[in-house]
Amino acid sequence: MTWKVTFILGSVMASIESTVALSQSTVKGSERAGPVATGRSRLGLAVLIAFAVIVLFHLVNLATSYTDYVGPDNDDAMRLVEVRDFLRGQGWFDMMQYRLGLTPGTLMHWSRFVDLPIAALIAFFGLFLSPRMAEATALFVWPVSLSLPVLYFIGLGARRIGGERAMFAAVAMTVLFLLQVHRFEPGGIDHHNVQMALVAIVAAALVDPLHRASSYALAAFAAAIALAVGAETTPLLGVAAIIIALRWAILGQPYAAAARSFGFFFALLTGAAYVATVPRALYTTVTCDNLSFGFLVLTLYGGVALFVAASLASRAPMTVRIAMLAFIGVGAAGLALTVMPQCLQNPLAGLDPLLKEIWLDRVTEAQSVFRQAQLAPATVGGFYFVGFIAMVVSGWRVRMGDRMGVHLVLFVLLSAAWVISLVQVRGATFPQMLSILPLSVLVAELHAISRRDPESVTAGLPFAIMTLASIPSFWFVVGFLATEASGSEQATKAAAAGNRVSTCVKEANLDMLNRLPKGMIAAPSNMGSPILRFTGHSVLAAPYHRDPEGMLVVLHAGLAEPEKAEAILGNAGADYVVFCPGDGEMREMASRAPDGFAAALMKDRPPAFLKDITPAEATNLKVYRLVR
Repeated sequence: MTWKVTFILGSVMASIESTVALSQSTVKGSERAGPVATGRSRLGLAVLIAFAVIVLFHLVNLATSYTDYVGPDNDDAMRLVEVRDFLRGQGWFDMMQYRLGLTPGTLMHWSRFVDLPIAALIAFFGLFLSPRMAEATALFVWPVSLSLPVLYFIGLGARRIGGERAMFAAVAMTVLFLLQVHRFEPGGIDHHNVQMALVAIVAAALVDPLHRASSYALAAFAAAIALAVGAETTPLLGVAAIIIALRWAILGQPYAAAARSFGFFFALLTGAAYVATVPRALYTTVTCDNLSFGFLVLTLYGGVALFVAASLASRAPMTVRIAMLAFIGVGAAGLALTVMPQCLQNPLAGLDPLLKEIWLDRVTEAQSVFRQAQLAPATVGGFYFVGFIAMVVSGWRVRMGDRMGVHLVLFVLLSAAWVISLVQVRGATFPQMLSILPLSVLVAELHAISRRDPESVTAGLPFAIMTLASIPSFWFVVGFLATEASGSEQATKAAAAGNRVSTCVKEANLDMLNRLPKGMIAAPSNMGSPILRFTGHSVLAAPYHRDPEGMLVVLHAGLAEPEKAEAILGNAGADYVVFCPGDGEMREMASRAPDGFAAALMKDRPPAFLKDITPAEATNLKVYRLVR
């Protein structure tokens, strides 16, 4: 891995230097003045070269270490299942996953806005490729292509703050970030990469020194789509909206066009996204994990109120603007308490305790920083240190009065993203990405200082240290080296068990289930998505909070005495029991109930109501049919 990182860093820096040299012929050797200079061709060319490096890296990986064209995350497999159903004719507004959970299925909370481009790519490539190759090609193109908007808008934001030197540094740092985040790898078709690209657009608008209405209209479009794609970014988008409102209250008329543009278009486009994705039968339903009536009402109220206030009071005294904003805020709070009070708490707070203990507490991306420090201390630095450093840098700039307004915006936005990531580690990619904006400016300035005296180690050392400290993967490497030095027998055993389970859910194994008549499979939740992807069977459980009943059936059966398990599975309509002996959920159930159904299966002592039909050539897989 070290040679890859070195190769990428060297390639990107060499490419950026070439871009500078190429651009000098156009600029005639002069530096474009100031952070607000245009330089569009230089940014565009730098982004294209950086994107070519990313594509080359993934092509080399594809040729040397290809395993599967779908990402390793359960969500990647489930997204593909959803896209396939859509291509086979399931309706645009029909988000039911009919093969998941108890009859009639599970209503998913994902958005067709992500399904559509993936489905379109598969359909396009299907015109001249086999179905399998069309899928594989589409699943390469889609996540990798999302690198482009991230590269462009992070580069644009850095240029707006620190000029072209910062822009080049930001593009190089973004390449390393994108290659570290598996969401942008081939096969990563979950919606988090889309959300990161949209947040990058919002961030670039917030640091626009000219406060252009067009920038904020684009930010409103990105925020509306992000809200429609998934509710995970709602807190961060809310902070961005508050930043815009507060800047209007402080700046007044110079910021009026920006505030009006964001407020109007955020309300309008969120309403359009609502009509485009929510079926009429659910128009007045309030859910907290996707764009629903509650989010619509708050967005319409906030957007329209900001537009009206900026239209009427931008020339009024600051005290009047602040009073108006406070009045709007009180109204928004009252509206939230009235329309969606259940969404003001942890959306998973009402989850069954058994699901929380056996499932949610074992989901890596759902862990808090404290739990992550217990489970995988080597990863904490990689997840959190860069964001913290960026917060310190932004705060220090504010204290020193250096481009105070923009750095205050970055400090607030970074702090919000970082605090969110403390609650759930999956949010850490957002502060990592946003940290590139202030850190690239600092790295560029340190680089300029070091070039004044290239032979001085002292002059170059701060640049080298800050460059390394600004790269999340550097902290991951440091953490893992520290862990490796102390040794970890438990980690080795866990990795071996994970490899066995990984083999168990591969296509070659699960495809053998297609020899059986289609039916309902009771399996641990982590097997649900692969079974849906590789077979035509239904599953009771997959790791999604929208399927609590199905997951509870599997858990209750696993913990029950074998005689009771038969009744539980029979009542749920299960036809088969399938599991991997190394599965963590199975081990947990066996540990909790040594005389239970799961423990009996783990000991290879199936009760009489099960018939072993495991194919002879299966690897680490057990298959039973319920005898009725």
